[in-house]
Amino acid sequence: MRHDGGFIVSQANGHLSIDPINVNSGNGKLQAGTLLASTATTYAGTATAGSGNTGNGTFAGIAVEAPALAGNYTVNMISPTEFEVLDPNGEPVPMTGGTTDVSTGEVVTGPGTVGEVFNGGGVGFLISAGSTAFVVGDTWTLAVTETGGGWAPVTSSTSSPIKYAILYGFVDTTNNSQPASGFVRDGEVNLSELIFDPSLSAAQQNSAVAALAGQGVIAR
Repeated sequence: MRHDGGFIVSQANGHLSIDPINVNSGNGKLQAGTLLASTATTYAGTATAGSGNTGNGTFAGIAVEAPALAGNYTVNMISPTEFEVLDPNGEPVPMTGGTTDVSTGEVVTGPGTVGEVFNGGGVGFLISAGSTAFVVGDTWTLAVTETGGGWAPVTSSTSSPIKYAILYGFVDTTNNSQPASGFVRDGEVNLSELIFDPSLSAAQQNSAVAALAGQGVIAR
């Protein structure tokens, strides 16, 4: 029967070898010794023009990265050449590179401008004028989605892992993400006690073990 940390042969003093992690929901019941990986979050954005828009300009060059929020951003024209951006919580999105009000410490950015790239809060795009000018009230919805990210068992489809860990103790992620402990550095573990997802080939298992070694976790 498996028990917490049963795969460990040696570790650093105190808790130096172990980090708190959060294992993603939907991975079922995971046993101590399961090989996990943390992956980068991938963002995507799609813009939809309001059905009542007057202007026929374009919304292009969408780029999304952290710390963007998943959900619907709203872009509102506040003049024929200027617009505001609201995040999914309805909060104004400050533009990167704005000035700072010395009395309040707040970033003062002013509106976005048609024909100039907007960048702020992880969201970037370019609104360009068309043959019919924009009017106040023209709007777009920028739908931002995010995939990946967080900790999950390593499978053959795991993409661009940032870091590896060995699950210290049992967790049940069937319905919710769960806090857990991951063995991530400075120690030696029993290779035969590690649990690899069945989808991993022998070569992929070896690559994961090599990646662990790069973090100072030696599996023998």
